[in-house]
Parts: sequence; structure tokens; C-alpha cells
Amino acid sequence: MPRPYKLTEDGRAARAARSTETREALMAAAHALFGQHGYDGVSVTEIARKAGVSASLINTYFEGKAGLAYALVESLNDAQEAASRAIVEGGGPPLRRLRDMLLVWARGDLSDPRILQVVQGYSWQWSDETETRNRATRAIFKGLVADLVAEAQHSGEIAATLAPARLADAIFGLYTWRTRDAVFSRRAPEEALDLLWPQIESLLQAARPA
Repeated sequence: MPRPYKLTEDGRAARAARSTETREALMAAAHALFGQHGYDGVSVTEIARKAGVSASLINTYFEGKAGLAYALVESLNDAQEAASRAIVEGGGPPLRRLRDMLLVWARGDLSDPRILQVVQGYSWQWSDETETRNRATRAIFKGLVADLVAEAQHSGEIAATLAPARLADAIFGLYTWRTRDAVFSRRAPEEALDLLWPQIESLLQAARPA
């Protein structure tokens, strides 16, 4: 009987390298084409042609065009996290830094409202693996909010009556819905934050010292 084919260590490494190259080529092609023509103005065939690969690989690696758009958004998380941490670790009142950090998020998320819309819709149907990865990312950003809330409690801006993590969850939820409204209302990030901040202040009223 013929022996089953088995990849060598070098073969597995070569395959992994080809997979990485294919993913990166598709992401680079999508980034360029979305920037030129918008998400809706580009087909998966055009993306694959520019990347020099088969269009079927978009489904293989990204679960479709929306998944590819999400991969582009996900690739920006490290830079956004670094910018957020710089604000958290900076000086000034913690609630002012919280507002500054939310503005950084809004400017990033609303830089392409259509992509944000696509990714939000995709989030309801993506794989369990993608959800697990996204939850881990959300936990990082919620943790930064919680750090500022805890600092505000320590400084006396907010009474230590509610757990920072619970307040961070609520603030994150308010932010998500306000950016959704900004997409449909065609609001600029600064305008969206001007509408969001009074809601956050109302939330924090329950945590303010008497």
C-alpha cells in the first residue's frame, strides 16, 4: 500500500510562509483598491487579480470580502492601542484623558464609515475563532478605559462605588452605539464625541462623590 503523504518540517514551514504571503498580498490589494474605489466599488475578483492569486482564496483565508475588510481593521489595532496607552500614561485629569482616548478611537473608526458598517454587520456572523480573537482585543481597550476610571476614583473625581470594569463595559457600549449613529447621521468624529460625552457624564453621575 502507498504510504500516506506527510509534510516534512521544511515543507510545513514553506506552506506557512506561502499562506502568510498570500494573506498579506490580498490585504495589500484590498487596502489599495478600497482606498481608490471604496468597499462597494471593488469586487473580490479585482482584489484577487491585483494580488495575483485565485479569488477563492479570499474565502479560504478571510471568510469572504467582509472578512478581508475586518482583517484590515484588525491590522490597525496595534497602532491604536499604542496611541491609547500613550494617552492613558500621560498627564492631566483622568476623565479628560478618557475623552481624548475616545476621540482617537472615533477618528480611527469613522475614517471610513462604510468599512465600519461592513465590519459591524460581519461581526454577527463571523466564526467562533474570530469572535474569540475580537473579544481579546476588546478586553485590551476596555482595560484601558477601566484604568482611567480607577484613576479617577483614586483621585476623587469619581466615588469608588462601582467597579471600574463595569463602568468600562457601559462606556464601551455607549461608544459603540454613538459611532453607529455617526455612520448613519454622517457625523464627524468630533461631533460624535460631543454627543457621546454627556451620556458618559450622566453615567458617571451615579459614581460621583456627593
